[in-house]
Amino acid sequence: MKSITAKKAGLAYPPVAILWSDTAPEKALRIKPGARACIMPFFASVLTKGKTAAFDRESYGCPGAKAGLGFGTGYPDAFGGAGFDFMSAFFCKGVESSSNREAYGAVVNRVPANERAKFLEGERLHTSPAKARKWMTEELPITDIKERYVIFTQLDKVNEGETPVVVVFAADPLQLVGLITLVAAVREGIDPVLVPPMAACQQIGAYAYHEARQDHPRAVLGNTDLAARLTVGAAIPENIFTLAVPYSLFLAMEEEARNGVFDGPIWKDLAAGTH
Repeated sequence: MKSITAKKAGLAYPPVAILWSDTAPEKALRIKPGARACIMPFFASVLTKGKTAAFDRESYGCPGAKAGLGFGTGYPDAFGGAGFDFMSAFFCKGVESSSNREAYGAVVNRVPANERAKFLEGERLHTSPAKARKWMTEELPITDIKERYVIFTQLDKVNEGETPVVVVFAADPLQLVGLITLVAAVREGIDPVLVPPMAACQQIGAYAYHEARQDHPRAVLGNTDLAARLTVGAAIPENIFTLAVPYSLFLAMEEEARNGVFDGPIWKDLAAGTH
């Protein structure tokens, strides 16, 4: 499955398709069951090396990725049952934000030594534990898929008869501007792009899944996650952002891209660097 949009935008990498399936490809990259890991390096291998990755309810990497991939949510039972209390403090200023510093410290002592500073200091994504808890319990869209696997693969490797749930473009700032312009051209309203907080995996998964259920879905801007950028490192160039689009929106973009923003003189001048 080729993308007209990706070709005309001049993207360096093929779009990544996210699929739900009861069958995992034989040679797919996997996380060991129960192992804790970030799934974004797997996304990077799919994007830049043409690999395929598969995840299930035993191999999703971390509590946030469980929600990001669509296996419900991992926050209530996170870190051996420490759950919302621990995560609420972690998303703020760590032990400083915890209502029970002794209990928080005990959990941190169980994580690998090279990660403890992050947990002690916190990710600093919210101003208060109450705000962080509200995000986890009320604002983060939760999907609990019936299929066994979530699969990441390059769009041009999607087999006939398979339908992606989400298509993820990886674009530099100028290409992103072009893609957003294309989304705005086909979508009704004045808010064509959602820029959600938190994890990069949730930006390409959970939030995009939620948009797919809407009558007029938006694109979802991602790779604004500092922690994921640190983990992925140079595997994805630092000027690259993701734009995840539900499949129905992708089809509309493809149709307009046949003779759309990328065919106009303004884009051609920008892309050629003649401005």
